[in-house]
Amino acid sequence: MHDTRNKILDVADDLVQRVGLNAMSYKHISDAVGIRKASIHHHFPKKENLIDELLERCSSSYGEKYQKIADGRDRAPVKLRKLAAVFEEGLSNRKLCLVGSISTSSNTLQEGSCQILRSTIDNTVSIYATVFEQGQREGSLKFPGTADEAAFAFFSLLVGAQTTARSYGGVQLFNHATETIISVFEK
Repeated sequence: MHDTRNKILDVADDLVQRVGLNAMSYKHISDAVGIRKASIHHHFPKKENLIDELLERCSSSYGEKYQKIADGRDRAPVKLRKLAAVFEEGLSNRKLCLVGSISTSSNTLQEGSCQILRSTIDNTVSIYATVFEQGQREGSLKFPGTADEAAFAFFSLLVGAQTTARSYGGVQLFNHATETIISVFEK
């Protein structure tokens, strides 16, 4: 039963990142997993329940990836490039950031899902902010305002660059955009 739940989440995650939240349906999931829609409803009675779990899972898994980069021994600009590489990997697989994909549909979400979405973004920005704080301390990054504001801007720019680059079909375009962004922060 737990295995079926994970398969449902995996397929839903993939669909949201490839086609978007509002284009993904329980029928798509049931066809891909090979189960009846009623089985999905057993695990996730409402689409909102599925979205909430996707966001919590994303926050945990990507939070760990981001934290590992932030905790590393590299200088801050190298860490920014490694954070961007996580988005590049998704783009290479023709997937968008789950948080970015769901954010584009935030006006159709229930308030509880919006709160989880904001919390996921806040957690990500908090981790990124530690990299900007490190950059200030070591003198390798410059930016106006606070580390939190710079981290929010950087995360937003990564999401936007990934989305735009996918429309133009290119990892190369994404890399050029992110390198431009990082060079603005570098001293």
